[in-house]
Amino acid sequence: MNAIRRMSPATVLAGVALFVSLGGVSYGLATGSINSREIENGTIQSRDVKDGALKGRDIANGSVQSRDIRDGALRGLDVHDGSLGGVDLAANTLGDREINEPALDINRLGGVDSSRYVKNVRRVQTATANDATSPKVAPPARCPKGKRLIGGGARIVAGLPVPVALSANGPNGTAWEASAYATTPTGNWQLVNVAICG
Repeated sequence: MNAIRRMSPATVLAGVALFVSLGGVSYGLATGSINSREIENGTIQSRDVKDGALKGRDIANGSVQSRDIRDGALRGLDVHDGSLGGVDLAANTLGDREINEPALDINRLGGVDSSRYVKNVRRVQTATANDATSPKVAPPARCPKGKRLIGGGARIVAGLPVPVALSANGPNGTAWEASAYATTPTGNWQLVNVAICG
């Protein structure tokens, strides 16, 4: 008893501090009082978290990046309908399987009917004779005065498929020009040349 009375206040405080340091963690675990400030940053690993325990509210908004998601893990049902735009897709990644072609309105430009852009469109067509001659050069499909060439094209007309290749098919001033040749001897065929003028 006398020994305890002779202990200095500093010695008593040191002993209390030692007791707290040795038993404080156990006490904290027992009472559930450990929180994020008692855990060193970066020490919790995925194996320390129970499967399915984390929810959306436990993850900071905007913190998940593409490298955190396994390739092929996301499906269409994981993406909010209508949330993706053109800027979210890589150029030339959409094919005919991804596009509902009957839903396309090819007569509208930028949401405005094509007649608002081009009025009084005129189609000018020329053609060669329908025989086995090769090569063939169609007369130029020339736009009338006051009209400008806005498009055109050429096609082969034959009763049966024929081995014919186009050697020219494009604009030349206000006219569309086309020529073609048979790659092997063949039957009768005709080259049709069309200019679209507006």
